[in-house]
Amino acid sequence: MAENSYATGIKSMWSLFKKKYPVIVPAKNHKMSRGRVEPEVLAILDRLRRNGYKAYLVGGCIRDILLDKKAKDFDIVSDARPNQIKRLFKRCFLIGRRFRLAHVYVSHDRFVEVATFRALVDPEEVQGPRYAANNVFGTIEEDVLRRDFTVNALYFDSGDSSLVDYTGGLADLSKKALRCIGNPAERFAEDPVRIIRAGRFCAQLGFSLPRRELKAVNDCAHLIKEANANRLLEEVYKILRSGASARTFTNLNDWGLLKHWIPELTDTRHQSSLRTRLDAVDRRRARGEDISTSVLLTALLWDFIIEAVGEEAEKTNYQDVFISLQEKMQDMVQRLRLPRKEWDRICNTAARQWTFSRVNAGRRARRSEGNFIRSPYFADALLFFEILSGLPGGNAGSLKYWKDRAREPRDSAGSSDAALSPDAPAAHGGTQETESRETTGAPRRKRRRRRRPPRKIHQDPAPGPS
Repeated sequence: MAENSYATGIKSMWSLFKKKYPVIVPAKNHKMSRGRVEPEVLAILDRLRRNGYKAYLVGGCIRDILLDKKAKDFDIVSDARPNQIKRLFKRCFLIGRRFRLAHVYVSHDRFVEVATFRALVDPEEVQGPRYAANNVFGTIEEDVLRRDFTVNALYFDSGDSSLVDYTGGLADLSKKALRCIGNPAERFAEDPVRIIRAGRFCAQLGFSLPRRELKAVNDCAHLIKEANANRLLEEVYKILRSGASARTFTNLNDWGLLKHWIPELTDTRHQSSLRTRLDAVDRRRARGEDISTSVLLTALLWDFIIEAVGEEAEKTNYQDVFISLQEKMQDMVQRLRLPRKEWDRICNTAARQWTFSRVNAGRRARRSEGNFIRSPYFADALLFFEILSGLPGGNAGSLKYWKDRAREPRDSAGSSDAALSPDAPAAHGGTQETESRETTGAPRRKRRRRRRPPRKIHQDPAPGPS
């Protein structure tokens, strides 16, 4: 029987890498060392080795350290099976269906991800659930061939501090080339999300795609439509938090992928303003500033938000702008699979922008402003207004006014301006007072109940003498 293309591809990859690799680089010849790894991570590696298992650091942490960047996450790979890992660590939890992983907690809110070497198998030959082929365990030589890019396939052995390179990743690091492991057309076709990752890595690291990879990207870009929507949303979050979002979206647009993923971002009318806005966000992220997801997404979608509400936003209050956004942008929101709570926060952040530009005088206006400032959405809204104010044509004067107002002691006047409700009945009628209260979610003022006088007990008169 003739071998299928998948098996043929595996054999060709094996023959390619076995000729020259692995290359083992001793500790004295590279920058990676135990001293640049967090002690908690080293403790996990050491415990795995003491119990007879192989254990390596792998992936972006090694790449970043070799590029003199700060490593954000340390990932461990081992020949220990998930249940064996779980037995070794008291606070260990197994997660995932697509890839079965162990999360070993090193504090109450931080964990280190430990994965098992995975075999390179044909998914069609594996019986079982949808992701069964991802959880067939193998050797380190097979595991390396399942990774996406050569620069992400470097292994660090903490035992002797050596680096193990199976795919030429060290050479590609020096060339600043983002090269696929194996045939790039096949790798991008089997997982089109890798194209988005390539765009982000090139933007973050200043790398470029070799000619073969670039051709494969152009040929496979349309396959992004078939990717899982939740994975695509997670990639949006990663891009916006990367500190290189403007360059990433530019890469994806140049490669022809963006028109198949988020076609609105390819509109030439908005590309200049989008790039300027994302550049401002990236500068803040590069300084280590923490920016909420709702503010990041508002920065991405701002041009379409303005189009949706039109000139009415200048004349109406933010409650009405919120309702208008909820009605007019549903198609895009559903396509991006934005969670409802996240979309509500975006609408609340965006709807308040026009209020910042209107500064009113008088006691009643200041009381209304007090309620506005006490809103749980005020901080995000003010941060986004600050980002806009730093752009050409920004309103720096209003920004200073609202920052000063926010620093003032909070007075007790006025009710709290709480969360907007997407199902506010105010949109369907009612009095003006009820409309304002329902759309802002402000607590209903309790009516003072009037005490009723005690009920008189009527008794029959005592019978008199007859």
